[in-house]
Amino acid sequence: MDTIDLPLPPAALRIGADEVYAALIEAISTGRIPAGERLPSEEAMAAHFKVAAMTLRQALARLRGDGYVATSRGRHGGTRVVADIAEKLEAEALRHHVTIDELRVLTDWRRAVSGEASHLAALRARETEIADLRRLEDEYLQVIESTSGRRFADARLHIHVAKMSGNPRLVQAEREIQEQLTRFIRVTSLPEVKAAHEDMDHRELLGAILAGDAEAARTALLHHVEVTYFWGTLQPHIVGGDHGATVLRIEPGALEAGVARRPDPDAAASGS
Repeated sequence: MDTIDLPLPPAALRIGADEVYAALIEAISTGRIPAGERLPSEEAMAAHFKVAAMTLRQALARLRGDGYVATSRGRHGGTRVVADIAEKLEAEALRHHVTIDELRVLTDWRRAVSGEASHLAALRARETEIADLRRLEDEYLQVIESTSGRRFADARLHIHVAKMSGNPRLVQAEREIQEQLTRFIRVTSLPEVKAAHEDMDHRELLGAILAGDAEAARTALLHHVEVTYFWGTLQPHIVGGDHGATVLRIEPGALEAGVARRPDPDAAASGS
């Protein structure tokens, strides 16, 4: 993988090893660089981030130390994302207890960013982008039974919708949201939670974007966001959530109750 499609830190930041590490973590946790994928060459990445080779190597060493990537030598060597990255990310998430208020703050931010991105996507989408959106939804449906595969496919689809808005700031904000979602919500199986497929797919969102119906696209996205919040509150590491109970479906009024829940003002403003 020597084609560079990696996020760049905000232009105002002085880029060092920490910023390169954060950008690579974002790419890995949103599935942009999937399990087993080889990262671009060190030379290419250093040029992309405009940093010295030593700075890049420090970031890669930290990724290796965290167990997210592994480096091998030889003809087919290089640095690759580990095969069990979903489990690694889950372990990271479960080490950090998240309050239900933090999850609500992130969800509210997602409503604002992703809702507007969906609205604009319905108005501004290009034919090639629509074709890619259909492909991404097909890929999502193919892995819908795999919780980890579903999380990464979902992230890729929502980042693409943000790209369809034509606004690079919305794209960057969406990437950050998806990275945090992967860290907030466990990405492997939760046996006691059985979400219906119609609660998890993007059928209404895609239909609205394809029809050019901006308001319907926003409404569909907000519903999808609140479904994610609802299932997120059942995760065992969400402090103050309703975990422990077997939930087979979303009861009437449950999503509205989530929207009405005002988070504690001391909850992390960034949602992390």
